Amino acid sequence: MNAMSTYLPEGVLVFENEGQWITSNLPQPDPTWRATDSRGHEHACADGPDRYPTLVAVTGEPYWCDDCRDEHTDTWYECRLCHEKITPGTRVDHAPKWIGGPGRYYLDGEPITTEQAEELLNKAVRAADEAARIHERPSPGTQVLLGQDVVTVVPTKDSVPADLVTIMRHGTGAFETVPLDRLRLKRRPGRG
Repeated sequence: MNAMSTYLPEGVLVFENEGQWITSNLPQPDPTWRATDSRGHEHACADGPDRYPTLVAVTGEPYWCDDCRDEHTDTWYECRLCHEKITPGTRVDHAPKWIGGPGRYYLDGEPITTEQAEELLNKAVRAADEAARIHERPSPGTQVLLGQDVVTVVPTKDSVPADLVTIMRHGTGAFETVPLDRLRLKRRPGRG
């Protein structure tokens, strides 16, 4: 049993999930695989349901296997353009993965629906976002969040409207004037 607790103004929300950690020695698609076929067509592994968008799966004719006394059908990939047979790269990931079943939510020990739990969690996220929202132009030198990036507030020209602020992006040093409502307070260490 795996349980995770979240403390909300409404009470303690607990999520329980039964499952187990598994490992596998079976090959799986390598997300970093890239190849070029003999005609110069590039192929790569992609995220999503169509893992190999430039390839097509081809199924061969059924055949009888004398070793296992059963019928088999082989499948392979070919380039969609030139039909060259392509073998995508694979890897073995020995890292354990949690395979869980359906979860259950409890608020202060009482069962609640997944929808009720999601509503409570979304309300908490909105409240945290509002608490982190910046309403006044920060002082130059203040580090804030712009999306997931930490940026530094720099002096903003007096002619710029009060709902805009100039920031400097870390790493590139690029300056940009952005709406104040896109900035959030940077979390302090130990505060989640």
